[in-house]
Amino acid sequence: MLLGVWESFVAIRNRLGIVERHTLHEYFWFGTCVRYLQSVNAGEPIHEPPESSGAGFVLFNLDQLFSHLADLNLKVTTRAAWRLRPLRDELAASEQLAKLTLDQANRLRLLIKELRLTIEAELQGLDAFVPTPKRLDVRALMDDVSQLFAPGIFAKLPVVARVDLSEAGRCLAMERPTAAAFHMLRGTEAVLRAFYHTLAKRKRNATMWGPIVADLRRRRSANEQSIVLNHLDHIRVAFRNPTAHPEKFYDIQEAQDLWSICADAINRMALVLP
Repeated sequence: MLLGVWESFVAIRNRLGIVERHTLHEYFWFGTCVRYLQSVNAGEPIHEPPESSGAGFVLFNLDQLFSHLADLNLKVTTRAAWRLRPLRDELAASEQLAKLTLDQANRLRLLIKELRLTIEAELQGLDAFVPTPKRLDVRALMDDVSQLFAPGIFAKLPVVARVDLSEAGRCLAMERPTAAAFHMLRGTEAVLRAFYHTLAKRKRNATMWGPIVADLRRRRSANEQSIVLNHLDHIRVAFRNPTAHPEKFYDIQEAQDLWSICADAINRMALVLP
């Protein structure tokens, strides 16, 4: 059941994401297509010869324009581009070696010029957010935080810990450091509970961070865990308690430091997890 929860989380995150993601390269090629079609002249080849890369031909660029409109989710411009469809179909029906006629070139340039007004209006309503470089790898923070732990560790963690740590990574990448800290500490506490259940087989009475660590210190099964227990006490007093209450705000450097501290504790605890 828990594995299903994790798989559902990953599926939903991949399908919806926190933000709609596009590379700058997509916008670059979108603009290239628009510019080419806006300036196209009579005599340009319509179809792509088999040996060509396709970048300099009319029909290729028209199809790329429609594809980019869909991929970039430019819904208003997509609706406005309906007037290009008949011309596109006309060109597609021409013979393989056909070249653009003067009439076709004039119609195409006019239609693209009119469409560009809609493109510019729609793009003015969109904002692009580019994650800034950090000490932690931004792609790992966004897509796969398991890379930021020791090999094999992340897969051993409880589902709730994996969810929280994945959310913490994205919060770090998108410059939400206090939210990142909150998720980091939730994830660390989830691992602590699994750690406790692994070492304390009987009479587990503690449910909160402090009492769990105190109970473990009394158990023979945790005799070799003094380093991580000391570490966990420090995290609880210095970070977890102030963060759980409206007493602490983080900047992006503090949040990255906290990630390193929590990751070290999680790596150590996970060594005893089944």
